Amino acid sequence: MTSAPPPARESADPRERDGGLGTGALSLGILAVGTGLSGLIWDTDWLGWLGVALGVVGVVVGFVGSRRAFHDRHRSGGASLGGFVLSLVGLVVGAVLVVPGLLGIGTYGEGLTLDECMAQAQGQHEERMCASQHVDEYRARFGDPGTG
Repeated sequence: MTSAPPPARESADPRERDGGLGTGALSLGILAVGTGLSGLIWDTDWLGWLGVALGVVGVVVGFVGSRRAFHDRHRSGGASLGGFVLSLVGLVVGAVLVVPGLLGIGTYGEGLTLDECMAQAQGQHEERMCASQHVDEYRARFGDPGTG
């Protein structure tokens, strides 16, 4: 004789049905803000990239969790929404670190003479930044690269 399987129980705890999206979004948001702010404090670009990556993933997970909570009255979307906001902040802080380097508008060589800046430059990108910060002196020495 076989007994019937027990009936599927409806979870009384809504967190069990959440699938961990709220916790995941909140964790990613905290990590994104932490790495972004650490990158600002220590002036390192790689932490900015990490903040951007964690921020993007956290925004997606937080958005999905918030949408699920919006459509299901048994779920609380507080953690998902908090993770979404924190991830967005981490994404913006990380972008503040990364975008100047991508556009070549960083502060490399600021406060140095053209000679000091060129001596410290470790590549063509940094040499161009030196030339753009010391345009008049560069043109007086080497001529205008646009003509000729």
